[in-house]
Amino acid sequence: MAEKFDRVDLSILKELRDNAKQPLKELAKKLDIHHNTLMQRLKKLEKTGVIKSYSAEIDYTELGYGLKAIVTIKVRRNLTSGTELLKEIAEMPEILCLYAVTGNDDCVASVVARDREDLVRILRNIQKQKYVVKTNTYLVLITYKDGYQANPIGALIDNFKKEEKEKK
Repeated sequence: MAEKFDRVDLSILKELRDNAKQPLKELAKKLDIHHNTLMQRLKKLEKTGVIKSYSAEIDYTELGYGLKAIVTIKVRRNLTSGTELLKEIAEMPEILCLYAVTGNDDCVASVVARDREDLVRILRNIQKQKYVVKTNTYLVLITYKDGYQANPIGALIDNFKKEEKEKK
């Protein structure tokens, strides 16, 4: 997948991931490319689906969601996996992420709650789903790194630089 994108594309993505709000003229200058080139590249990245959206990362604790939990979910074995199976859970507003996984459990959810009572309500809503057999809940005590802080694109750029050096 990375082969169809060059170092300029990856640099644009890295910069946008770090700060999508920066003016495009500043970004073009920082990347040492013409503004029109940047616009064309952005359109390509949007059209190919690499850039899915431009959004804000929200600090939910500032909005009163003081608890974060990881919830593992086990579902009945005779059910086939599919989008409909977990649709109701995925649509719960307090579910930040929901993944089907390998291992002892079938799914892992990242959940925010206002307090313990709110977390109990959310867990009961998950547990009342007819296909849910069991849940385990892990309260997050300290977040060392959150998803919005990740930017692995720098590693791809480093690979491009390494390959360019080896060609010389």
